[in-house]
Amino acid sequence: MQHSSFTRRNFLKSAACGTAATVLAAPQLMGETKSFRTGKRITDRKLNIASVGCGGQGGNDIGNFAGENIVALCDVDFARAAGSFKRFPEAKRFRDYREMLTEMADQIDAVQISTPDHTHFPVAMMAMEMGKHIYLQKPIAHTVTEARLLAEAARKYKVVTQMGNQGHSNEGTRLVKEWIEAGVIGEVKEVHLWTNRPVWPQNVPVPEKGMNPPPTLDWNRWLGVAPFRAYNSAYMPFNWRGWWEWGCGAIGDMGCHTMDASFWALNLGAPSRVSAEVDGGSALSCPAGSIITYEFPARKGMPPVTMKWFDGSKKPPRPPTLEADRPMSGSGQLYFGSKGVIMDTNDYCDSPRLIPESAMKDFTRPPKTLERIKEGHYQNWVRAIKGEIEAASSNFDHAGPLTEMALLGNVAIRSGVPFKWDPKALRCDRPEAQAFIDKTYRMF
Repeated sequence: MQHSSFTRRNFLKSAACGTAATVLAAPQLMGETKSFRTGKRITDRKLNIASVGCGGQGGNDIGNFAGENIVALCDVDFARAAGSFKRFPEAKRFRDYREMLTEMADQIDAVQISTPDHTHFPVAMMAMEMGKHIYLQKPIAHTVTEARLLAEAARKYKVVTQMGNQGHSNEGTRLVKEWIEAGVIGEVKEVHLWTNRPVWPQNVPVPEKGMNPPPTLDWNRWLGVAPFRAYNSAYMPFNWRGWWEWGCGAIGDMGCHTMDASFWALNLGAPSRVSAEVDGGSALSCPAGSIITYEFPARKGMPPVTMKWFDGSKKPPRPPTLEADRPMSGSGQLYFGSKGVIMDTNDYCDSPRLIPESAMKDFTRPPKTLERIKEGHYQNWVRAIKGEIEAASSNFDHAGPLTEMALLGNVAIRSGVPFKWDPKALRCDRPEAQAFIDKTYRMF
């Protein structure tokens, strides 16, 4: 990927001037930088943490770091952020993350980012380039290219990163990996994953008329790098997930949770081929339901495997080994092995069991070989920044490829064609699909 001479700093400078007609691709937005800061481990004091997106989920996220120093809070809607403002009254308040990071560059060690998907990349990239450690909500990016660039940047700037897929730090995810590596269910050749999402409107028409945004909301800053569109209450504060310009649909909300255990346990890496069946949807609105099929080649002693993702109106088939009186859960995971089946009944893989239940009762559990994360997902990131552990559990070396894999499903949905994938070149063999690997950015 060739980087334009139009650097990220120039992007930010031009953005402040309001040149809204200019658009860039992700590599151009990142640009070539001659100087940057690397992340420092903080071993002798509390962390100075800033929050970007501190209402809703962000309010919960920043609350998990209340034991550190919360020095800055940034949100485009001060009404939504009121709870965080009240909880951390000493923190300085901002509406624009660029202003916050620039003004408080020497006062911030780390940044928690819980904004809509379309702004994950620009916020995280700017912060990492300044040497700030990053806790970033899932998925870490809006496009496949963004995910690749963020993972590369994390290594370049030597910052501690963590994606907000808390299940990666739990017991169940480790049990699945240990059981599969111990051969409990034999060779796994097929995995089914499903979720009750979307729980917001999808497959809906674009509103015909705009509305005046709430007086507390800076709509232009909320849109950020996305194309300008008139405000409508159909879009936010929650329903943005169902619109491609800002969200990533059901996969964006739950894919990095529900896919995580299988991605890790089976060493999946990048798929070789991806295809999708959809129920409705449009260029702007995500479908009412989808089935995405990922095909993976053989990997280091593991056979080729097919992963099927089901969401919305599309439901997985009932496994033949599940007892007739045992209901299917609204979300879950199934691992079909040559010797047995593992089932988990939620998105976070916190209670895996062999099915049928008689197999679980006769099960001799293999030794636990993986380290457990007793402090939880949030404090795991804090400990890594403080040098108590080498890396956070779902750092971008893990979260980047996981996000790439998940978002390739959306490429299949949006393009409407099956495609082969070359991960090294970031290339699809179908131009219709390649069009969705990257995107353009509006100045704001």
